[in-house]
Amino acid sequence: MKQYIQLTNEEIKRSFKLYVIVVLVMAAIELVSVVAQVMYHERKVENFMELNRVSVAEALKQIDTLGYSEASSFFSYMTLIGMAIVVIYAIQIWYRDWLGETKYIYRLLMLPGSRASIFFSKLTTVFLIIVSFIGIQWCVMQLGFYLFDWLIQPEYQNQIDLSPVQNVMSEFYTTNLIDMGIILAISLFIVSFIFLLILIERSFRKGKAVVKIGLEIFIAILIAYITVLFLDETRILLETEELILTIGISLLYFMYIIWKSLRLLQQKVTV
Repeated sequence: MKQYIQLTNEEIKRSFKLYVIVVLVMAAIELVSVVAQVMYHERKVENFMELNRVSVAEALKQIDTLGYSEASSFFSYMTLIGMAIVVIYAIQIWYRDWLGETKYIYRLLMLPGSRASIFFSKLTTVFLIIVSFIGIQWCVMQLGFYLFDWLIQPEYQNQIDLSPVQNVMSEFYTTNLIDMGIILAISLFIVSFIFLLILIERSFRKGKAVVKIGLEIFIAILIAYITVLFLDETRILLETEELILTIGISLLYFMYIIWKSLRLLQQKVTV
């Protein structure tokens, strides 16, 4: 446990500066996009009024008012970019140890005790980054809403669209603890699967590694397909029973991913 905590702390310190820079840049872009959308909308209304010699109310009938979901539309793209960055980081957190000038992976693999602490320290680091990213993004969205409400003139604002989170974003940034738990569980599952594929690539020669990676992806798709097909075609289970079955299959496969990854790290990956 002590080794796991030390390695997790080390991984966090190695990534902290870059993570802070990325988060600040993304937050700045998102907030600036809200300001830009408000300014663009007001300029659009004013230009329409000047060209057509009409009042604000008449101009807004043609152009429409601006809601926060429209002003924060750029947030969706930044969220997708954030997801892509997390996936890239999940890959980079392993390969930087092999490809770096110091070959840090040699020090890790030669540490006394179980190598499981190496795996779980990296998994914990990525998971903490996912949790913190969601939390920070939520705070930025709330801040963006207050910024929007402060900047825009009342008559220009869509009074119906008062929620800081709308449409697709509401599915991802939910306050429901069960939904949030599902999102984090899926994120952890995906990261674990990426780790497994990386460890397979590091454990075998290129040709054999490609075959085994392809096999693992095929197995994952097959299990998902059979599960969905069974639930759709049979209709013999209640909704609660279907949920329990899905969770059970997911947990079993997740346990397989962890077991296979640890086995590769312990027995196949060598100095």
